Parts: sequence; structure tokens; C-alpha cells
Amino acid sequence: PLLSACPLQPAVAPAGEKDGQFPLQADVSGLTATDIGSFLVIGKQSAAAGRPRDAETAFLMACRVADKIKGAGSIESADARYQLGVHYAAFALAVGAPAGAHQAELLQRAEGLYADSLPAFVAKYGASGDPSRQASQGLSAVRQALAQPAARPVPGEPAVEAPTTGSTGLVTQAAGGAAASPVQPPPSDPRKAQKAKGDEDMPQGVPQSGTLKGNGSSFDCRRARSATEKMICSDAELSRLDRELGRAYERARNASSDPSAFRRQGELEWRRRETMCQDRGCLLRWYAYRRAQLVGVINGRGQAPSEELR
Repeated sequence: PLLSACPLQPAVAPAGEKDGQFPLQADVSGLTATDIGSFLVIGKQSAAAGRPRDAETAFLMACRVADKIKGAGSIESADARYQLGVHYAAFALAVGAPAGAHQAELLQRAEGLYADSLPAFVAKYGASGDPSRQASQGLSAVRQALAQPAARPVPGEPAVEAPTTGSTGLVTQAAGGAAASPVQPPPSDPRKAQKAKGDEDMPQGVPQSGTLKGNGSSFDCRRARSATEKMICSDAELSRLDRELGRAYERARNASSDPSAFRRQGELEWRRRETMCQDRGCLLRWYAYRRAQLVGVINGRGQAPSEELR
């Protein structure tokens, strides 16, 4: 099939002064195949550090170089397109991202990138291979979101006019990436704010203070909404991993040197799990991946991802 060209211009605005520093090169003729993998690593690290514009730019560069050197239908190009699609989908569906034309543009980009990557994955790994299934699941999730543009990413939650900060402040920026101001100034005592807010505006499945449920997961299974959350609640090992991740999350949050980036990364990784994982094997890999991230924060090594989920 005829593949669309890699996007020519970034669509995600910088999240702050430290974001948007990675250059988008118009001419990629001097780059080599080795640079494809390097750009993908830079993209993942930038996303983990809360720099979505830098992550987007790195993935765009990987896509362009792969198309030029390996061809638009190559597995290298599929990998780059897939990572860029995941990035757009996670950013567009982040809790607090208002629905609108910009969100639709990000979702449409993600849809095209997932669709472009899928044939190469199927040709190399088969329809049942992990890369193929993850691309297919991502494509389905994006198309569902496009079919319901007014819906918030977390079913059952009321629509909001502007991003708000909950007890963990998981989202502090709008879909365009610009920093968003809280609806109202937080109380002087953060413990009162946490108690006042509770976990009503928290996404399910994101470890949070005071919500460990005995031998269950880190969230209240009675409020489980998505297929992923229900899978976690019905599986003893996944529930244990979720509970352990909740404890690691609390320790990492206390140890983080950049609370804002930590909160953004928490939301991004939660949405990444909800978008990508529709089976037990993917969830097991996600818990190992996310735990390694949090341990890195606890040990002062930053928030770079440990490895790809697949």
C-alpha cells in the first residue's frame, strides 16, 4: 500500500523552557542508518523526561531517515512510525487534554502512523506477533477516540473546559503542550489539598497515595472501567504487581527532583499502558518497564525508560 510521508512539521508545542531544544533538520542526507536507532532512543528519553516536543522531533527525524535510507515500507520505518503514533495518541488522550481541533489532528496523525506501520509488522512478525497486535490495538483505540471526539479519555468522567490538577497533578498541560494553570491556587497545606481532592479526578490504575487496597491492586477494583483495569483486578499476579508498583510510585514521587516532569510521565505511562496493552503478556512487560523507571528515580538516575515494551 502507498504510505503517507512522515509529518513535515511538529504538532506538539514545547512543555516548558527545557523542551523544544532538539533540532528538526530539513536535510537528512548526511545521516546514516545508525541514526535511526539513536533518534528513537532520544525520543523515548525525552518523553520520559517530560519533554514531548523534543520526543516528537526525535521520532520525526527517525521516520525521515528511515524512509530515506531503508524505504517507507521497511521495518525500520514501521518502528519509527509506530513510536511517533504512540506518542501522538498518548499526548492527545492525556487526562485533562481538552477535545478540539488540535486533539483531532494529533489523533489523525496517530491513526495514519499506526496504519502505515501495521503492514510491515504483519509481514515480518505475522498478524499474531506482538508488534502487529500492539499496532492494531493502538489503531483501534485511536479510531474509537476519533469516533467520539467529545468524550474524555477516561470513560464516565465529566467533560472539563480546562486542565485541572488532582491529588497527584498528573497533567499540567493542554493537548498543545503549553503549560496550563490550575483552576484555582492550591491550599497552603498540600496534605489538605490531597485530602480534599481524594482520588475522584485520578485516572484508574495510576498508583496514588492512600489507595492501596489490601491484597488487591493499587486502585479500587470496584471502579475499574477499562478492559486493562478489569484484567488487572481479575489476575492475582497482576494485582500484586500493581500493588508493588503503587508503593514504588510513592517512593519515586518523594524522591523525584522534578515533580512536574514526574507527574507528566506518570500520566503518559498510564495512557501508554491503556492504549497498548490488551493482553496479560503486555501488562507483565509494562509493569517490569515501569518499575525500572521508578527505581531509577528512587536511585537518582532520572526517569529514562529502561526498555521498549515489545
